[in-house]
Amino acid sequence: MSKKKKEQDPNILIEKQKFYISEFEQEAAWLSFMHREGWKFISTDGYRYKFEKAEKEDWCYQLDYKENGIAEEDYIQMYQDYGWEYVGQYDHWCYFRKQRIEGEETDTTLFGNRESKLELCKRVVNGQFLRILPTILVFPCFVNLLFFFHPFELVGPVFGTIFSIIALLTTLLFILPFFIYLNQINRLNKLIKELGGTK
Repeated sequence: MSKKKKEQDPNILIEKQKFYISEFEQEAAWLSFMHREGWKFISTDGYRYKFEKAEKEDWCYQLDYKENGIAEEDYIQMYQDYGWEYVGQYDHWCYFRKQRIEGEETDTTLFGNRESKLELCKRVVNGQFLRILPTILVFPCFVNLLFFFHPFELVGPVFGTIFSIIALLTTLLFILPFFIYLNQINRLNKLIKELGGTK
């Protein structure tokens, strides 16, 4: 795990990590660990996580998935009423935290029962499907175009080879993210089955 501090401010830490959509619990646990180490989470762009120097306190982090991608004021207030501090949002993921106080019983579960966690997983699966739907629709058209279009005959062997290489790289750019998403959705569907869902 590599840490990179901004030279102009030793109280700021930038940590590079990658969590996939099925790893929201691991991401929350890692953020909780970082806070116990004295680094309070501020924001993320999905790969770089920004932290601020803080007291080494026991805070629990949790993530929620918003299908419409907007954290409305009423939505935030609902969690604040239950003692959760809204940290911020990246993409469709909203970040919350709550402090554990020694000697006191603190509810640190954002999803208090199996059904609510099941609904979260279903929201993620449905949301991610809508995101990759354009790829599913466009990719067959692209393959058909490539199959019927003969670049060697139209532009010659040199440009035909260049075009074929570009087409191959473009195809890989379609395929790799698609299979990554399929793998993550499959893992989420397994979690849904474990929770007693029907997927």
